[in-house]
Amino acid sequence: MRTNRFGELLRSWRKRRRLSQMALADAADVSPRHISYLETGKSAPSRSMVRQLADALSVPPHARNDWLTSAGYAPVVERSALGSEELRPYLDALERLIARHDPYPAWALDASWQIVRANKAGSGLLAHLGLRIGDNPAAAIAADPDLGGAIVNWEKAVAHLAMRVSGEARRRSDDATAAIARQLAARAPRANLDRPLAPALTTRIRIGDRELELVSVQAVFNTAFDLTLTDLRIELFYPVDEKGARMLEKGLPAP
Repeated sequence: MRTNRFGELLRSWRKRRRLSQMALADAADVSPRHISYLETGKSAPSRSMVRQLADALSVPPHARNDWLTSAGYAPVVERSALGSEELRPYLDALERLIARHDPYPAWALDASWQIVRANKAGSGLLAHLGLRIGDNPAAAIAADPDLGGAIVNWEKAVAHLAMRVSGEARRRSDDATAAIARQLAARAPRANLDRPLAPALTTRIRIGDRELELVSVQAVFNTAFDLTLTDLRIELFYPVDEKGARMLEKGLPAP
C-alpha cells in the first residue's frame, strides 16, 4: 500500500503555521492546486520543491531531513559528534566565549539539555545547585524543583523553564524532552497574570547565607547547518546588582 508521508508532513506543518493552502501557495510561489496535489499524494515533490516549501513554512533543520527522506531523497543536514575534528574550530570559539565570561557563570547545553561545557564560575555555580558537567538541569529540576533549596524563586523559574523545554521539544519533535517538559509543567504553579511582569525573569540562588540573583542571556550558532551545532545553547549569566557582582568577582565559596 502506497503511503503519502510527505503529504502528511506538509499538511501538518501548514496547519501548525495556521496557513491555508492558498496562503502557502503564495508564500512558496506555487499554485494552490499543486499544494493540494502534494498533500493528497497525487503529485510527488522535486528536491528543490521540498526545500522551497520548507523555507516557506520555516521548517527547522531537524525536520528538514525528515521531509527529504519522506519524499524519497537523501538527507542533507548532518549531525557530527561533539568531539569530532569537523566541529573543533566552532567548539574552540564556544570555549573562548565562556572562558572570557569569567568571573560570571557560563555553560553550554546540548539538544538533550545536558551541560557539555562550563567555565570556572559556571562549574562553581553548578556545584551550589548540586549539579556538574554532564548533568541535565531540566530533568534535575523536574525531579526536585528547588534543587534542595538552592533556587529561592523556584516557582517562577520552573514555570519559565517548562515553557522553554516544551518549545524545544516541539521544535525537534523530541519525545524525551517533551516528557521532561510535562513533568516541569506539573510542578509549576499557575502564573499570576494580575501583577505586572518584570522586564526579565531572574533566578535567585542561595549561596550559603546569601542570595545571588542572576539573569541569563542565550547565545547560539545562528548560521549552523550541522545539527549538533544547531542544538548547542550557550547560557551567559550576569548579576543584576552590585552585591552579586562583588560576590562573583571574589569567587564563589565551595558548597
